[in-house]
Amino acid sequence: MTQKPHKHKRNTILLLLAVCALLSLGGCGAPSVGGSPERDYEAATALLSEGQYEEAAAKFGELGSYEDSRRMQMYSRAVITAEHGDYETARKALSVLGQFRDAPEMMQYYEVRETEASGHEALTAGDNKTALSLLLGAAEQYHMMPAFRDTLQRADDCLNTLYTRSRELLDAGQYAEARDLFAALGSLNDSAGMRVYCEACLLDASGSSLEAAAKFAEIPNILDAASRAENSRNAVYQQALASSGAGDQETAIALFRSLGAYRDSEEQLKGAVRLLVQDRLQQRDYEGALFWMDQAPDAVSLEPADNGARQLAAPFLDEFVRAYLHFSSGAMDSWSGYYGVLPYVERGGALDRRFIQVTMIGSYSHNSYFQYYGSELLDLFLLDNGCYVAYVRAMASVNQPVGPVEVTRTFRILLQDSGNGLVAQSIEDCLYGEPNPTGRPVVTGPLPGGLLPADEDGDGIIVVDVMKKGFNGTMIIVLDPARVFVGGPGAYGGSGMLLEELVKRYDALGGINGGGFIDEDGGGSGGLPEGLTIVDGKAYHWRDSGASAAFDENNVLHVRYYDEETAAADHIRDCVSFGPALIVDGAAEYGDYMESGINPRTAIGQRADGAVLMLVIDGRQIHSVGANFGDIRDVMLDFGAINACSLDGGSSTVMYYDGEYINSPSSASGTSRYLPNAFLIRK
Repeated sequence: MTQKPHKHKRNTILLLLAVCALLSLGGCGAPSVGGSPERDYEAATALLSEGQYEEAAAKFGELGSYEDSRRMQMYSRAVITAEHGDYETARKALSVLGQFRDAPEMMQYYEVRETEASGHEALTAGDNKTALSLLLGAAEQYHMMPAFRDTLQRADDCLNTLYTRSRELLDAGQYAEARDLFAALGSLNDSAGMRVYCEACLLDASGSSLEAAAKFAEIPNILDAASRAENSRNAVYQQALASSGAGDQETAIALFRSLGAYRDSEEQLKGAVRLLVQDRLQQRDYEGALFWMDQAPDAVSLEPADNGARQLAAPFLDEFVRAYLHFSSGAMDSWSGYYGVLPYVERGGALDRRFIQVTMIGSYSHNSYFQYYGSELLDLFLLDNGCYVAYVRAMASVNQPVGPVEVTRTFRILLQDSGNGLVAQSIEDCLYGEPNPTGRPVVTGPLPGGLLPADEDGDGIIVVDVMKKGFNGTMIIVLDPARVFVGGPGAYGGSGMLLEELVKRYDALGGINGGGFIDEDGGGSGGLPEGLTIVDGKAYHWRDSGASAAFDENNVLHVRYYDEETAAADHIRDCVSFGPALIVDGAAEYGDYMESGINPRTAIGQRADGAVLMLVIDGRQIHSVGANFGDIRDVMLDFGAINACSLDGGSSTVMYYDGEYINSPSSASGTSRYLPNAFLIRK
């Protein structure tokens, strides 16, 4: 609304009257009779320096027009007015004084004092968010005037007031509000530890006892954190015992594993695995039995089979692997291989279904020959209930679309009743070590001499397949790290974008999914990323997450926890967050948590020569069960990474390159979920 002219005039008149009133206070009389004006002026100045503003103003008033007494009186009255809380009138008077003495600094000082007072009022009203903003702002401004009056003491008072309120909120059980205040206070007192304590309390209140215990253990000297860590671990331990007693061994195994070496959790874990393996064998779920044996290899005792069992098993195992290799090679007559396998396979079982799928895949191949060189029974162990575990090495030559390939594979085969030779399940331990049907090079272990595969087309991008025990995936190697950046949907709060949409939005060559996002019950729309995200030069931070994968202005990948302040200090240009860290400054991460979770995985890393490694591992599928964090760490080490970080995995794992998805996502759509961000590759 436009202000009326007479209102401007009225405000001006009021200001002039206020100034005149201040000037007239004490009158315009001559210097005091019977005294020395010089001595009286010095005395008034001394009173002013001592902070006795009322007395100083009176004496300057008595001096009348002597020297600058009138301005000194006005200056004193302005300070008196401010100290009584009328900051606006005081600043107006000080502005009239212009550059007299320290009037400009006093104006700034009382502006901050007014902000501080507003912060205390907000705190009294229970508006913690506003109080935080005002008092932190006041403290920051006080620190910009470190040598002026009592600014440093007032800055400390502002922060200590907020600290006191943080403790009050914590004591009242308002952990989220207390955490936010402690986080804003940074390193003041024990604020950093108190922030972690609040986070642990929130986890504990939500039922995440183990995560809470880990948080409490980080700060054993903060309040009762040490005892609460023990209580939280014990709660998980008791839950695990109860689950095992109720027959829910899978839950018990997960809980005992999460407890690590706590009490007898390791032995309890083995006992639960033994029960679960026996249960799977009784249900003829051989794939499940092998899976749980792998989860805890020391839990199930394998006794070497006698020579009689070996003599019975060896012939039909040789026939089985011959037929299997012939069948899985995708030769033109692969169905004959399938029929050769049938006598050793449960019809309709897991292995039978797997063979049919391989046939469907192999039918796209056009191999002309298959040569079998024989097999060797390496070991045979008695498992339970008439079941044996056999390890067989087989050699063959097949003609793939890229040419003939010599194949040596090792099989782990589960037999039920070695007398009639029924093959219950077979898992391949080793896969191709040479070019495979995709036409891409295959890497199965450390790169010889640390040298990358050749960039055949010279476009600065190398794409290879990764094949390991139990899983496979794809690695994109970007030789120039400046080509790798983070892209996002443009705005947050609604929905994210499919990876192909993000690639098109930035006119990129391809990319992989990036950081995590708020995904309640697995139905998140990718609209709110977790942890620090930096996209297109803008930083977003809704709630904390794990380690960040971030590129700085020199295109160097950093792997650490970042917030806005630390990212700015490191000159970070692009950032996503998820974790855990896999390799940091050449040091690989190890620990029990690295061996948890067999799932689809995504990771990013960087070699010493600057090349960026973008990895996806397929999972939850027959051809690739999935990988844990230790597995992808080892793949990154194979490729010479000196820094690497795990990104969001599971159904979010996806890779898009040159106009198509080149991995096999496990999402419901079979392609991409809606993502909050992605690491993309410039053309």
